[in-house]
Amino acid sequence: MATMGQTRERPEIRFHDEISSGWETLHQSRTFKARTAAMFGLLGNADLNGQRWLDAGCGTGTLSRLLAARGCDVTGVDASLEMIAAARSHLADGTLAGRLTFQQIPTIASLPFPDRSFDGALCASVLEYVPDVAQCLAEIHRVLRPRGLLLLSIPNRGSLLRRGYKLAHAASSRVSARPLFRYLAFSKFDTSPAAMQVLLRQHGLTMLGSSFAGSPLPPVLDRQATVGTLINVLARRDG
Repeated sequence: MATMGQTRERPEIRFHDEISSGWETLHQSRTFKARTAAMFGLLGNADLNGQRWLDAGCGTGTLSRLLAARGCDVTGVDASLEMIAAARSHLADGTLAGRLTFQQIPTIASLPFPDRSFDGALCASVLEYVPDVAQCLAEIHRVLRPRGLLLLSIPNRGSLLRRGYKLAHAASSRVSARPLFRYLAFSKFDTSPAAMQVLLRQHGLTMLGSSFAGSPLPPVLDRQATVGTLINVLARRDG
């Protein structure tokens, strides 16, 4: 496990520290609301009441609070101290405080929880930033109970729009001190549904469903495999 000093030196964590103050506002945008709805839509009407969930890479706790509103007790973890501080600051804002706990950890590749601690795990737009995706999935599998659910989102390799964003980022980085789509400097991992299904299976997880989202375009386009910048996945721990 990385030391705190090593954690603070990682550029992707510094980046998330810097954007923490605007994270809640970003999640109130139409695009982010649509992508959240598409991801949570994979859960359907599943009864989560009384379950214990992990939010692995919780940011300011926006999605943790949505889970808590469905009756879960949620533990949110993040490597960014500023994100965790913001998440804790929102505990006084509503009635869900008793269901929410937030903790800074160096990395989700080494989770500080016993085996089979959680009924479910959420990992939204996090794996793209980690050095070892396979190790993170192995850890999530470890802390999930048998038949526990994993809800995640990852960048869509097949999105023509994301490819355009990457080209725009590369071009703007060459000519400006403030490049467009700055997050792409730190977002390294992308995949396809088929490749993700294989990777999940290698770590004892079965894909139950998937969808596309993430673009600012209307849902009829955003849900297309060549457009949506994210793949949402619902999986289950085997056995």
